[in-house]
Amino acid sequence: MISPKKFESAYKIIDFSRNILIVLIFSFVILSGAADIFMRYATSMGSLKWTDEILRYLNIWVVFLGAAVGVKRGVHMRVEVFIQKFFKENAAKWIEKITILIILLCFLLLIVTGIQKVINYRDVQIQATTMSIAWFYLAIPVGCFMMLIDYLLILIYGEHPFKSQNRDEKR
Repeated sequence: MISPKKFESAYKIIDFSRNILIVLIFSFVILSGAADIFMRYATSMGSLKWTDEILRYLNIWVVFLGAAVGVKRGVHMRVEVFIQKFFKENAAKWIEKITILIILLCFLLLIVTGIQKVINYRDVQIQATTMSIAWFYLAIPVGCFMMLIDYLLILIYGEHPFKSQNRDEKR
């Protein structure tokens, strides 16, 4: 089996980029949402025309990138009680591997269809600005690709090899 140390530096870059993107996008959502509320109620200028639509679309990015972080940390819901109660330990491991394989296939399907959506809607603009809606559809294949990487690592190594890199677990 290949040691995870061989691709640890590449994974760190992906993980760091993902975390920075989440912080930047969520900060923008909070700040522009607060500015819009302030302008709507505290000034006579009214609200910004673009915030409602853009903020809804940016939340898609935060959800998909955050879901990938959840996979890495192992915090997504699982039905372990049922499997542990009705199956022996060896069978439970096989069921978990089969489940991960199904998840990986679903992510591959979402990546392919997400890329098709991005290509098909690259010329469609959102109502609020001249920005293409394809930038927001891009969250689906990017987020699914990141989750696919994390689930592949879990499938290969039994658990995420870089899970202990979380700041919460170092404390």
